[in-house]
Amino acid sequence: MFDVLWEGPIGAGEAVWSWVAAHAVELLVLGVLAGVAGAAVRLAWRRRVCAGLRNRCRVELVPSSSFDPGRAEIDWFAERLAAASAAAGALPRRASAVRVWMGGDAEGLLAYRVEGPEHAASVLRTSAYAEVEAARTPVRPPRIRFEGAAPVRRGPGAGEA
Repeated sequence: MFDVLWEGPIGAGEAVWSWVAAHAVELLVLGVLAGVAGAAVRLAWRRRVCAGLRNRCRVELVPSSSFDPGRAEIDWFAERLAAASAAAGALPRRASAVRVWMGGDAEGLLAYRVEGPEHAASVLRTSAYAEVEAARTPVRPPRIRFEGAAPVRRGPGAGEA
């Protein structure tokens, strides 16, 4: 097979093209198989990402009124958050990311939530501070509504007018 490819510097180009022409069908089948294998790997990876994003844990950190962390405590908590994505195992980067949400609650107090992979729930629930209580909250996708717009229907016939 490879002895045809090496006829010397002068006839090498002709030998390569004659070999490609003689094996065109095999090369086409090999290209199609490589494309199918690449698509299968991509699909499997996407399913792992979707499964990882569905199985997430959210922890709400509730500080006491006398909460005043020091620099060392803040650094330690940051290291714990960085370790949470590693504790998730072999998940894709998007699914193993740790998200930190800070906002206000109904009383105007600071609400601090940490969300990460379910496999890293024990790392997320570990209270980093002595005066902070960690409470697990359900993960729900946000519902976005626009004033004056009808809700989008889902299911069969959703695109029909």
